[in-house]
Amino acid sequence: MASGKQGQPHNSGQGAGSAQPQGRQNGGAGGGFVADAGDRLRDAGQTIQEGASQVGQRLSDGYDAARESTAHLYRRAEGTIARNPMPSVLVGFGVGFGLGVLLTAILSQREETWYDRYMPDRLRNLPDSLRHLGDSFRDIPDRLRQVPEAVARHMPSR
Repeated sequence: MASGKQGQPHNSGQGAGSAQPQGRQNGGAGGGFVADAGDRLRDAGQTIQEGASQVGQRLSDGYDAARESTAHLYRRAEGTIARNPMPSVLVGFGVGFGLGVLLTAILSQREETWYDRYMPDRLRNLPDSLRHLGDSFRDIPDRLRQVPEAVARHMPSR
């Protein structure tokens, strides 16, 4: 706070017989350095405020221009669709179908599970092994029907 009485103690509730010597307030600067720094800070704050208001104005102008441009393009697309309804429907169907295929391909990628990472190959392939074993068991009745003929072949004839 700059005052016209530099070098003199300001009255802050202390009496005339203050223990502080004159001119020692504010680090002995007499208020000149602090006042200069305060003015600089105030100027910097004003500059920042002006810059922020300019940026805000530019953003507002850019938003308005983008809104008008978007509205113009929307009206133009709406007129094109109204003049060409069948091709518009087919294009919409094609775009939707393409996006669906793309999303399905992206979302259906198989992620490696804990089972795939840590199970040994012989246990991971166990279902396939059991399926082959099942095929072998299905052939047993046919093989059993052939047993009497095989035994008769090996027996001496009477």
